[in-house]
Amino acid sequence: MLTDLYFDTLRKLIYENTGIVFDDRKKYFVENRVKEHMEELGISSLKEYIYRLKVDKNVLKEFISKITVNETYFYREYYHLKALSYLVQRENFGFPVKVLSIPCSTGEEPYSIAIVLNEVLENPLKFEVVGVDIDRNALKKAKEGVYGRRSVSKLPREYLERYFDRVGEDLWRIRDVVKRRVRFYEGNILDRVFMKGLGRFHYVFCKNLLIYFDDRARVQAVNNLYDIMVDGGYLFLGHAESVSRASSLFEPVKVQDTIVYKKVTEEEDEW
Repeated sequence: MLTDLYFDTLRKLIYENTGIVFDDRKKYFVENRVKEHMEELGISSLKEYIYRLKVDKNVLKEFISKITVNETYFYREYYHLKALSYLVQRENFGFPVKVLSIPCSTGEEPYSIAIVLNEVLENPLKFEVVGVDIDRNALKKAKEGVYGRRSVSKLPREYLERYFDRVGEDLWRIRDVVKRRVRFYEGNILDRVFMKGLGRFHYVFCKNLLIYFDDRARVQAVNNLYDIMVDGGYLFLGHAESVSRASSLFEPVKVQDTIVYKKVTEEEDEW
């Protein structure tokens, strides 16, 4: 279905709007998503479809939602949450503690962070969590806060009972004590103006995103994260990721059982 010319056009659109690189191995994946989207729109011509992507931002955002991977669940990579708990109790950043989750997908990560902070700080007014994603469909689900059995399967039962209401045989809704401490925004990590508009954060979770970027986009993303973090703030990355190739703005620090990246201040950098 997809000729090399059309595939190149589509992945150029993807890169320009997300920074994500799709190599030749992703052609079949993109082809399936395009076919599904075209059927939903009632379009039979690839030429017409690509034209719609270029002129209609809503159609483009729907396409981006379809090709964005959203593999997540509550308490995923628990060692990062454990490290966050440790740091929050020892660092003196002041209150409220501000945490960014980007990309936040369907909300499991930022809500997990909020649960941990609520346990550690014993006062929900002492923290704020912001979730950002480029996928508007994922954000819609995140704002609804209703999850199936797989999403909550790794959550300790006591937390499931404390922070969720069962609303169906296999559905749970997160309670307001957590939900109202998390705000969600649609945005792109490569958009410097948007990122600066979010404010400044003590802790940033940016997991399993940089691996999809090329070197140029990776450097831009890391620089944007640096700009919105307080001096000495901590960056959490996926286990297969590192900022070492992208920037010298962060130094690796071992916290509990994992490695996190601490923002290097100007004075430390000069030294």
